[in-house]
This record gives sequence, structure tokens and C-alpha cells, in this order.
Amino acid sequence: MPQIYKKIAELVNENKEFVLATVVNAESSTSGKIGFKMIILPDGKTFGTVGGGMLEKDVVDIAKDIFKTRKSVFKTYVLKEGDVSSLGMVCGGKVQVYMEYVGRKPQLVIFGAGHIGKMLHRILSLDDTFDILVCDNRPEFANEENFPGALVSSGDYKSCIKSLPLRNGAFVVMVTAGGKDDPVILKSLYEKKLDYAYIGMIGSTNRRNKCFSEAKKLGVPEDFLNMIFAPIGLAINAETPFEVAISIIGEIIAYKKGALNNVKTEKEVHK
Repeated sequence: MPQIYKKIAELVNENKEFVLATVVNAESSTSGKIGFKMIILPDGKTFGTVGGGMLEKDVVDIAKDIFKTRKSVFKTYVLKEGDVSSLGMVCGGKVQVYMEYVGRKPQLVIFGAGHIGKMLHRILSLDDTFDILVCDNRPEFANEENFPGALVSSGDYKSCIKSLPLRNGAFVVMVTAGGKDDPVILKSLYEKKLDYAYIGMIGSTNRRNKCFSEAKKLGVPEDFLNMIFAPIGLAINAETPFEVAISIIGEIIAYKKGALNNVKTEKEVHK
């Protein structure tokens, strides 16, 4: 057991992310005992154990989603033949596992440093939830003076995205001027081969459809485009940069909390 704590300390000191799974309850003849811990890294490598077998494989699979959502998961496994949660294991008993994300803050990337981009940064800076990155092809807009505390990159979007240290689980907001660069942004994001937590794009349905059509010509597959929230934001009749920024942040919060069914989004309204 001391080895697992040493590994946790090592990962924390190195600012590396991981999921920590802990057996919080175990009954009968289960191989996983209360207090057993397992570390899961983003590449699927593990340290420690929560009992082995298909249970452990299921925990690793759940961890893949936790790296995207950063949301803790509590799951009960009844290891009896015929029970839906047994995963085919029949050793008997019940195991409850708590899985939590440990590590870096998720990234929120803003493409477009105009009025809405600035307002998003201003509101998000009131909290410490995200590491904020900003990219725009206009250096007079994308600079540290306009976006204090953010990682700011200016230049053509393709080069920007190539050099940005994006990670799995990043939240992406596209609020560019005019939208002419959006297909290139989507192509460049796709080529990074990352698992984005969220991608939202501002604009009318006309702008969205034109962008998606151009993106497909550039080789962006339809399943990637289908996951994009476009038009972006909650359907609250937002007009000013402040209201639009609030609608975008509201949608991201609802998505993170698994509460999209409780709200109406612009994407849903403008299918």
C-alpha cells in the first residue's frame, strides 16, 4: 500500500493527471478489499489494483471518460451470475468503487479575440476552473494586455493550433470574426487527434452549414462535425457580448454537469 501513495505523490509533484480508483466497500468473497487503490494514467497504464479481472477493465474504461469530464464516478458491482453489473464475474459479493480525477485544470480554448472572446475571458477569469488559451490571427487583438493570465497565441490559425499545447479533455469555443477561418480551425483541431470535451462554434445556421460543407471538403469527417455545438450557447435570446458569453458558459456548465436535457440549446433550436 505505501507504494501507491508514493506513486500518487510522484504524479502530483510532476503535475501529471490521473484517475484514482478506490474500493470503498466490499462484501463476501470479493478479491478487491476496502481501501484497495488503483491509479489509471491517460494512456491506460495502471498502478495498484481494485481486484483484477473484468472489474478492473471496466474501471479503466470508465477512467477514459473521466479524463474528459473530470467528473467523479461511484459504481457498484454485484459479482453474482445473472446480475447486469457482474461483468461475467461470479465470485460472489459486492464491490463499490469510487473513481476521481486528479491533476491539471481542463483547458478552455478561445478562437477569436474580439468582443465575445474578451468577455468570455473576463467572466471565466473570475473563477479558477480552466486554464485559458486564446488564439487569433490578429496580433492587435490577441495579446497579453487584452487577455491577462491567458496563454495567448497570434498568427494564422493553422500554425497556432499546431503549436498550442492542447490536451485531451479541452473545451473549445470558436467565436472568430466572420467565420471564414472556421473550416481551417476545425480541420486543424481534427488533425490533432485529441478527445475534446466540447467544441462550440458561434454563428447562424447559414454560417454553420457553409463552414461544415467547406470542412468536409478539407477532409473533416461528419462524425467529428456532428459533435460540435453550433450555433453555440443556450437559447436565451442573447444579444450583447455579455449575454452571448453567459449563454456559452451556461452551455458548457450544463454539458459538464450532464444537465443538457434540462436546458434548451441554440443547436437544438436550429437543427
